Amino acid sequence: MSVKTLAATAGAGAALYLGGLEVMDEAVAWTYGKCLEHGMPYLTNMYFEASLAYTAWFASCVYFTYLDVTRSPTKIQKDYWPTNKEMLQCAVPQLFVNTIGCAITWYQWAGDPSLTIDITSTPPTFFEFMWQVSLALVMGDFILYWHHRMMHFVPYLRNHVHSVHHEYSAPFAWAGGWVHPFEVFLAVTAQMIPALLFCHPMSRWVFCILWVVCQIDEHSGHDVWWSPFNWLIPFHGKDSLGGGGDPHDVHHYLPTKNFALLFVVWDQIFDTYVKPSPKLVNPFKPPFISERRSNEEISELLHKQVTAKKNASLPVGSE
Repeated sequence: MSVKTLAATAGAGAALYLGGLEVMDEAVAWTYGKCLEHGMPYLTNMYFEASLAYTAWFASCVYFTYLDVTRSPTKIQKDYWPTNKEMLQCAVPQLFVNTIGCAITWYQWAGDPSLTIDITSTPPTFFEFMWQVSLALVMGDFILYWHHRMMHFVPYLRNHVHSVHHEYSAPFAWAGGWVHPFEVFLAVTAQMIPALLFCHPMSRWVFCILWVVCQIDEHSGHDVWWSPFNWLIPFHGKDSLGGGGDPHDVHHYLPTKNFALLFVVWDQIFDTYVKPSPKLVNPFKPPFISERRSNEEISELLHKQVTAKKNASLPVGSE
């Protein structure tokens, strides 16, 4: 291939790349413009992200409740399905508190001009949007990893604060938010720091939605196709770097393992990772940790899980 051909190919590639970036910049600008057109003046509420998080939380919980009610094959601990009573016991108090909390923020904003913030009319570029959301997710997850480890390794926090969340050995969507108020305050404050420090409003809104959806996925009790655990595998044949329901489900009955939310790479780096496997069995009778299974029950469940995994890996018609 001649030098002229190489130069022409490189030039065409660069033009295509820059043209693609221009299209994406326009898409981001159009989306942000529509947000301002239809969202003002409500976007200026300094607590707007709280309502955004509430909406993402509620929608995600409803989605995973549907999977539970319809007995989706994505269920991880297939011997247990949350009952309507168990889901309502978790959902009703949270819906009450969160709904009242959001209503109070809007009431305060409507009566107090000091709670109104300036929203820039300049959209981010596509590159700015992507690096801001990505960095906020990585930094937030790193902070959460160490926050979570602290909750387990400081005796008072483990026994009197984080223990509320760990009442469940088989979590489901509504149980994900079953958390001590002090832990909620610490977690939200720490995890929002990156987004508040350097993110454009649009980047912050998207971060907020993704973060909450992944939080619910992590505690859903389901291994859905879009979970980071199932697609964040950069090296063929290697363990996933992404988190989700499958690895975190293990944490609720092996509480010294799998602390991360979005990126289990933190667990892999700091030696707290255990790969989900049909050979891992919840030793407690779901959904709580109050009663242990007998050795016979554990052996029977282990046999069922291993057999099911083996049958699932066989080619169709080879059983």
